[in-house]
Order: sequence, then structure tokens, then C-alpha cells
Amino acid sequence: MTSLDIGTKIFGKNRYAIVSARHWAAVASAFTLPWSTSGQAITAAIFVVLALITIKPSDWFLALRSPASAVPIALLGLLLLGMSWSSDPTGAGGITHYFKLLFIPILIATEISPRQGFQIACGFLTGCLMVLVLSLASLTWSSGPWWWFKSAGIPFKDNAVQSGCFALCAFGLAVLATRAAHQMRVRLAVGLSALALLFFADIFLIYVSKTGMIETLALFGLFLFWEFGGHPRALLLAIPVVVIAVIALSFSVPAQRRLAEIATDVRANDASQETLSTASRRDFWRKAVGFIEEAPLLGHGTGSTKSLYESLQTSAPSPYGEAVPDPHNQFLAIAIQVGLLGGALLLLMWWVHFFMFFDGSPISLMGRAIVVQNIVGSLFNSHLSTVTQGTLYCAAIGLLGGLVIRKSHRNSDGQS
Repeated sequence: MTSLDIGTKIFGKNRYAIVSARHWAAVASAFTLPWSTSGQAITAAIFVVLALITIKPSDWFLALRSPASAVPIALLGLLLLGMSWSSDPTGAGGITHYFKLLFIPILIATEISPRQGFQIACGFLTGCLMVLVLSLASLTWSSGPWWWFKSAGIPFKDNAVQSGCFALCAFGLAVLATRAAHQMRVRLAVGLSALALLFFADIFLIYVSKTGMIETLALFGLFLFWEFGGHPRALLLAIPVVVIAVIALSFSVPAQRRLAEIATDVRANDASQETLSTASRRDFWRKAVGFIEEAPLLGHGTGSTKSLYESLQTSAPSPYGEAVPDPHNQFLAIAIQVGLLGGALLLLMWWVHFFMFFDGSPISLMGRAIVVQNIVGSLFNSHLSTVTQGTLYCAAIGLLGGLVIRKSHRNSDGQS
């Protein structure tokens, strides 16, 4: 009995209503992702259940034969297998952080139209807009009722998550603005550009995340390269954007404080002069390399990271003050647990996902932006294993990848 037969048996002939509910669960999940972990988890679970009972066998075949699905499944399979040689198979930072990789094949297999994909993206944009309004309101009205905020300008989650979400929104809006300009839809282009600049400016107004700032600059570089190449018009756009970032930084006391910390790290001669954030990361990375050298091929086993760091706390205590289950680098986080074989699968996954988006359509541009952001962010944090950034990556790659794969499949069927 196929998944479709099961869905029909349970819900009768109301498949259209089930598919519609599945779609709006996806929209709700995208909407809640920037600001609510529990809300996103609930709506995502509803979507997955409805997707599993409505996906056709042919769609599963289309998804699972794609390297975009096969490589993440192989990585998850290796992590599951790695539990068998781990001293702490259920330890922190282990397998539970990587089940989200299954979002990729499930979303690729789910039949989602370009219009539905756009509605899901609008759900994410709407959630980010809500966060943006609250952030800007708190920055301009500092005495307002913002006691429940995480910190200044950050109503939910943290500055790295907020900056990452805002950077993607700014990128997507900028891409749509250039398309509108090419179509001579001037008002729409101006409106989209203004909104993109608001997202961009807010990144530099809040307590600047080093990771978020680097991700933002990387996406801005990708946008300039893809839209303008080496044309002088790229410089005309880059100058006012840089000016906006500088102005935003000059008006933000928290951002200036953060820049002062970054400057301290740059001038530091040794770890004792660095800020806690940088000194801790250097300590995490140095120890992680040592762990990988001890078990280079298959690692120490899934879930073993925290116990390994704890074993060095007496002889080489962390500047952070305690052992952590996260080396703050995604490649190291994988390689410690399942060796360089796992690290190679991670790099292969990024490579496959990046080159899956092969044309200049907005869908492909956003797909490449998602991959670039995850790679850059994973240099300084284990983004794939974190709740929001990891879920955003897997869901977006599954959604956008599914649209690209289905389009390619339809084109190949039409030519045959």
C-alpha cells in the first residue's frame, strides 16, 4: 500500500483539502521560523505528516535518485552508524541535531508549484518583517515596552539568527527589485529596493554579529557578481550600500561597542588579549583538530564531542569556562564525530546543492545564496546542527531544489 493509498484510506476522498492543509502548514512554518522555535517545530511536524501521506511513489523516486537528496541521507546514515562506536551515543550535539536533513528529500518529493513556493517564501518574509518592525521600533523608541526582548533590537532568538534571516530577505528583495527594474516596473523596483535596504541597515544597527556581518557581505558580493559581473554599474550600487552600512553603524552604540571588540581581536598579540568570543573559538578549533588527528577516518562516534572536551578541562581549561558540545565550525563538528569521511560528505553536500542551481532565475539565485550563507556561517558556527539556521538551510534547499528538479524533469520529458 502506497503513502497515497494510506492517505486516501484515512481521509477518504478529501485529498485536495489535505494537500491544501499541507501547503498552509508549510507557510505557517516559514512564517514562524524567524521568531518562534516551538511554533516552527509544531507547524513543521504537521507539514511532514501531511506530506508523507500525500507524496506519490513517482515523486519519491524523483527525489531519492537526486544527489541533492542522496548525499544528505548518506550523511545522516553515517551519523546514525557512528553511534555504534561512540562512548556517548546520545550525547549533546549528536544525532538529534541532524534529523532535519530529512527535510531535504521530503520537500523535494513534495509536489509544490512555483506559486506555492512563492507563498511559502512570502510567509518567511512576513515573519521577518514583523521582527524588523519590532527591532526598528525599539531602536528608535528606546524607552518603549521592550523589556521582554532578548537584547537591544533583537526581540526573538539572537543576533546571529536575526542577521542571517534579514540578510536573506535583503538578498531576495534585491533580486526581485532588479527583475522589476528590467521590466520597467519602476514603483515596484523602488519599493522592493527600499525594503531590502531597511533589512540591510538593521543588521548594522543592532549588536553586530561577526558571523552575520560576514554572511551579509558575502551575499552582497554574490548579488553584485551575479547581477552585474564586472560592469561598472556594480560600483554605483556598492557605494551607497556601503554608505548606508557606515551610517547605521555610526548611529548604533551597541554596534560600535561590537566593532571595538572586533578591533581588539585584530590587534591582539595573543589569546590573553582577545575577547572571550574569539579566544573561546580558537580554543575550540585547536582542540577539535587534535581530536580529529586521534581518529581521522571515522571519528570518535556520534555524540562524543562534549565528553572529549570535558576530558581536557583539567589540563587545558576552556576560556569559556566549561566544556561545550559544539566546536563552532560545522566541518569540525562532523569530523570529530564521524571523521574525515563525514567531513567529505558535508563538503560534497554543499557542492551538490550549490551546482544544483544552474540558471539565473530568482529561484536558483536564492538557492545559491542559501548555500553560500550556510557555508560562510559554518566557518564560525555549526549552522547545520543549530535549530534555526539548520532548519532554514534544509527546508529552503528542499523547497527550491524541488522546484528546480521538477522543472528540469519536465523539460527532459518534453524533449524526449
